[in-house]
Amino acid sequence: MVMILLSAAGIAQGIYLRAGGGYGLPAATSKLGEKYVHAYTNTGTSSTNTYSNEIISGSYGSGGNFSVSAGYEINRNFLFDLNVQYLIGKKYETGNINTIKDVTYSGSDKQIITTSSKGFYFNPALVFSVGFGKAAPYGRLGVLAASPKIIRDEYYYYDLDGTDTRNIRWQYDKGLAVGFQIGVGFNWKLTDKLDFYTEAGFINMTYYAKEGEMTQNTQNGTDVLNQLPVVQKQILFKKEYDPNLPYDAAKPTIAGRGASPLSSLNAQVGIRFLLWRKPE
Repeated sequence: MVMILLSAAGIAQGIYLRAGGGYGLPAATSKLGEKYVHAYTNTGTSSTNTYSNEIISGSYGSGGNFSVSAGYEINRNFLFDLNVQYLIGKKYETGNINTIKDVTYSGSDKQIITTSSKGFYFNPALVFSVGFGKAAPYGRLGVLAASPKIIRDEYYYYDLDGTDTRNIRWQYDKGLAVGFQIGVGFNWKLTDKLDFYTEAGFINMTYYAKEGEMTQNTQNGTDVLNQLPVVQKQILFKKEYDPNLPYDAAKPTIAGRGASPLSSLNAQVGIRFLLWRKPE
């Protein structure tokens, strides 16, 4: 990034650094799963069953984000900005929870799945500034490229006939997502070189993971990951594949790829520091 700034200095009207953070709300959401809850109660004289089933929708692009960028002013109205963001995605919970309370015993059978994302976004953008002074409004339009990781944690608990627990973690990655970003904001002048900025924007992006890998499998506190064959702990996601491939325990499972939404409506705040500006 330093070399980019040095080479840009010969043609730029100004060079700046920017850093900030914020939060993104889910946008262009998709169904991520369901959360089913069943409870049975027997008092000896009467019994009841209660049920609920919730559709969980969202986007893995929602959550906390942090960014740094460097840019230069082509002129006082047009700027080029090279931004790098890191996403710590919101966690979504799905699964099945069954509980029983009888006269002589009680227990539960649970499967709780938590999914989230994390990763870097690379975001070159053009920025158009329409004003200067204490509050300078601007708009930005850019493209995004990202290769995030989708983390899936599976927790199983059963104690209706003995106790059994399992913790499994999957990581889905290696794909490339490409999208676009638009935003509007204000640079609030603090000094001749320092601005405070506020920005709201929209990111549109969909991710297709290429590989899945089981990175954790503990049963009743014992690590059993290395005891499993490759076919049970590695997945290759394909757009097209032969569903009649012969079973081979030493090779990854082949499965159809799925779309993971990464769109968000986000807000950020931060500081913008002017490194250099060409004398007028």
